[in-house]
Formats: sequence, structure tokens, C-alpha cells
Amino acid sequence: MHETEEDLERLQTLMEKSIEQAGTFVRESLQMPEHSLSARQLVHLWQEPQTVAFATVTKKGEPRVSPIGALLIHGYFYIPTLESATRTRHVVNRPGVSFTLYQGNELAVIAHGNATIIWPDQATFAEVESCMRECSGQGVSDWGEGVFLRMDPAILYTYARELEAYPEE
Repeated sequence: MHETEEDLERLQTLMEKSIEQAGTFVRESLQMPEHSLSARQLVHLWQEPQTVAFATVTKKGEPRVSPIGALLIHGYFYIPTLESATRTRHVVNRPGVSFTLYQGNELAVIAHGNATIIWPDQATFAEVESCMRECSGQGVSDWGEGVFLRMDPAILYTYARELEAYPEE
């Protein structure tokens, strides 16, 4: 786990604010807050990269979704990708992104926010690259022109049918 107590508090505050601001339909559909994960449960779940359906938007406003691994580090989501990838070009011009992680009807994590590119010369890159290597045995720098997209969620919903199946530690 790479999250500090401050990271966990920030993430928990975001999750609670998201529930408060959700419409009635979303709250009822996801049975919030009764079936919402805590920040600690989410971080524990995300100890290794999770495959999400990651969405960006074209210049025509058309959504593009693709499955891709996502890391959670210090309460932010990082998407490993290439500088030349279409999703990277989308983020440069239109930073609004979303993703969904789901496991049947048992679990869902839905995030909406903005993404920024983390380039190899940025300090954060080395830490995220190290975490990725630790989890998967490779890093984006192995791909040549690898970068990370850091998603700063503005909305973060979670759902777990059985909360006790997702421990906090």
C-alpha cells in the first residue's frame, strides 16, 4: 500500500462527497452508502493493477472505451500507456475521462474526472514506474515511449454486494 493517512482521508472525503452529490437513481442503483466501499477497502482491493473500461472523448465528442490496467497510488489512478496512443492525444486536447471496474454484479468502481500526462522527466513518473514494476514485472519505459495518464477523480462511486468480502487491511 502506497497511501498515507492523508491520501486515505482525501480519498474517503471524495467518496463521501460523491455519494452526497449523486442523484436519487444512482444512489438507489448502487445502494449507497450501505454498499459503498471505504477508502481503505478500495486501496486494499487495488493492491495490484486492475483492468478497467477507460473512456476518453474524440474531437467530435464521441466516446472511446478500451480495457486497460490501472494503478492506484496515493489515491490517484494511473493508466500506463504510450505517448503515441490515441487515448493520450485525447487527454491532451480533452482531459475529461471516466472508467469503470466491475466484477459481474458483485463489485463496481466508477470514476469520472480529468487526466494529465505524467512524462518520464517528471518526479512522479519514477515512483509510479517503480510501483508498476513491483506489481507486474515491467514498466512503461520498457515500451519505448511510455507515459502514465494520471486521473484525478472528481466523482468516485463504489458498490460491493458483500462489503465483508473486501477487507480494509
